[in-house]
Amino acid sequence: MPKILSPFERSVISLSGTSNWGIRRKLFSIVVLILIGHIVLLVFMGSTLFEKFYLNNKVENLESGARKILYAYSEDPDSFYDQIQEVMNQNIHVSLYRYDGENITSIYIYPNIGNIPYRLETYPPPDIDTLPDSIKDRLKEMDRQQKKGLKERFDNTSEEFNIDMGQVPNNQDPKREPDPFHDNSISLSVKVEDGLYLYMITPKDFIKSTADQAVLYSAFLSIGILAAGSIVIYFLVGKMTRPIQEIQTVAEQISHLDFSKKCSVTSRDEIGLLAESINDMSDRLQANIQRLIQANEVLQNDLIRQQKTDRMRQQFVANVSHDFKTPLTLMISYAEALTEESLSPQGRNCCEIIINEGNQLSQMVGRLLQLSKLENGIDQLSTSIFCLDEVLDETIRAYQILAEKKQITISKNVDEPYIVSADYQKIQQVVNNLFENALKYTSEGGSVQVQAFQQGNLCKVSIVNTGEPIASEDLESLFDSFYRGDKSRSRAEGYGLGLAIVKTVMEAHHQAYGVENTPEGVCFWFQIPLADMDLEDDFQEDDIG
Repeated sequence: MPKILSPFERSVISLSGTSNWGIRRKLFSIVVLILIGHIVLLVFMGSTLFEKFYLNNKVENLESGARKILYAYSEDPDSFYDQIQEVMNQNIHVSLYRYDGENITSIYIYPNIGNIPYRLETYPPPDIDTLPDSIKDRLKEMDRQQKKGLKERFDNTSEEFNIDMGQVPNNQDPKREPDPFHDNSISLSVKVEDGLYLYMITPKDFIKSTADQAVLYSAFLSIGILAAGSIVIYFLVGKMTRPIQEIQTVAEQISHLDFSKKCSVTSRDEIGLLAESINDMSDRLQANIQRLIQANEVLQNDLIRQQKTDRMRQQFVANVSHDFKTPLTLMISYAEALTEESLSPQGRNCCEIIINEGNQLSQMVGRLLQLSKLENGIDQLSTSIFCLDEVLDETIRAYQILAEKKQITISKNVDEPYIVSADYQKIQQVVNNLFENALKYTSEGGSVQVQAFQQGNLCKVSIVNTGEPIASEDLESLFDSFYRGDKSRSRAEGYGLGLAIVKTVMEAHHQAYGVENTPEGVCFWFQIPLADMDLEDDFQEDDIG
């Protein structure tokens, strides 16, 4: 009987890794792989995704700030500077420009400190000549580039928001002149009124750096969560799978018919319902097994009584048959002696009747004694090797006269003279009994066919006779002693002992036998093992040697 492991032993095996992957390891591995996949996805795609998210958010901030400034300019002038300051606190630079279509005449720059804007009539400042030449040239070039870019921008700007996402210097067109004020920035321009334009700009560099920092922070945070969560997940999964291990242990004990242990029902989920089903199955199975045990005890008692009854019947038949044999012999002998005396015709007729009936009764007693010896094992098998075709020919010759009296046609269909291994005398008796039974129940002018053919290492012998079929309810009982089920067949002579002898002989040989109806009549059959001719040749060589 296989050993039932305790939950502790199962956990030790699971932790040692010597067993197959259980549910605990599978669930733990799936969750950990999901977390690792999240970290990998965050590292490789997070920066791009976060940058797009921040860019879209910054565009929304520009549009929202522009609406607030425009509303304050036209509807609430007192809050105009406050709205500008609120927008600039979001790292957005706000400016107002006067542009007549050719020149930018004035610039209002709103710094992050204070509410008073700087107004520059010209840019660069008038005192630019006092600066060094390198700085002066640089400022003039910046002024030229800025005004050129703003003019192109304002020419295409209306009351609708004009958003420019700028260009990254590394990806810019080589033919395009660099714009240090707009490249790598997000800008918005809108027409406030005729000649007045609102211009808002915010850099893009800090957006990418912020996205990279967010990705790095999220990655470190996810790794920390993975490290701490793996331990928590492992024990949580173990707690979830512990009832399943207990159910498996109980189910294994039930398979060994041990119903002492029950599953603990601690929840109403699928595992709890499964535990209840296992407990219910255990109770029902235990109750059914108890009923089967009780029924088996009753059957055993009935079988013992049946065996005792059969032994008593066999002993009674043997004793009665033995006791009948001597008186019957004396009765027949005295009747035969009386026929030799000078008797009247009526007396002689009575003696002949006594002799005939006595002979029939003597035959029945002889068969009873033979059946009793076979059933009690007194008459043991004497196995030999012989030709089955010779047995069939002898039987046909023995009953040829009886068949001619009833005008019954006998035919034999045997494709080869089969050499079989069995008790010659008893198999001959089986063939005689079946053939006699076939003749007995075949009407005048009918036919009886003897067949033999090979089935594997067996030879199947069939005796088929024409006539009325046997009732289906009588087929299984025909081989019982003294059975006379079919009333139409019971008119023939016999006491139901021939087929009982066939049954006993074939069971002693451990071979199959039976009866079945055919379209023309009835077929009785039995099987007999073929002799091993190779082994027989070896025996003959040993004898010669």
